[in-house]
Amino acid sequence: MSTIAIIGGHGKVGLLTSRELASSGHSVRSVIRNPEHAAEVEASGAEAVVLDIERATPSELADALGPVDAVIFTAGAGGGSGDARKETVDHQGALKTIGAASELGVRRFAIVSYLGADEPAADPAMAAYQRAKHAADDAVRASSLDWTIVRPGHLNDDAPTRRVTIDDALTEGTTSRGNVAALLALLVTDAPAPRRVLNVVDGDTDLREALAR
Repeated sequence: MSTIAIIGGHGKVGLLTSRELASSGHSVRSVIRNPEHAAEVEASGAEAVVLDIERATPSELADALGPVDAVIFTAGAGGGSGDARKETVDHQGALKTIGAASELGVRRFAIVSYLGADEPAADPAMAAYQRAKHAADDAVRASSLDWTIVRPGHLNDDAPTRRVTIDDALTEGTTSRGNVAALLALLVTDAPAPRRVLNVVDGDTDLREALAR
């Protein structure tokens, strides 16, 4: 079994991914900023690691994680945050996590982006988010890690079906957070897709079959 680090462990996708991994016997170290969230994170089956990625250095993050087999970055400043925190969390946080993974000698790395991250935002309110995610994705692609960028459509809280569509041509659609979590769990354990950008929406194809294609 593997030990997986999740950055952004108290988010909805982070918690669901912890449950996916823990239920399969994997160990999870889940990085969170607020110690008040530790109990909820631990209830998902993960070990809570309290660290503020906006303030921590890559080396401090690496020290906090310790030996792990893979890293998932699913942290985000959230819709209620200002433009500055989109940069410090979504972009700079990803850069620090790439650095920490490299220090630890971790190869397998997955990051959650969004469908259309390479396209300039039509809505000015989305511009800072788009810039941060696009810059983070570019940094991941430029790294030497065995990375996978997961780009879901508009996220929903529907029950996971484990059936999706993965296609480079996708430009719109919706994706269950549960399906994103199930996909992430596969990518960092027994169904890697190294150096691939995966556009994913809810669909009709089993996750494993969709990855195999």
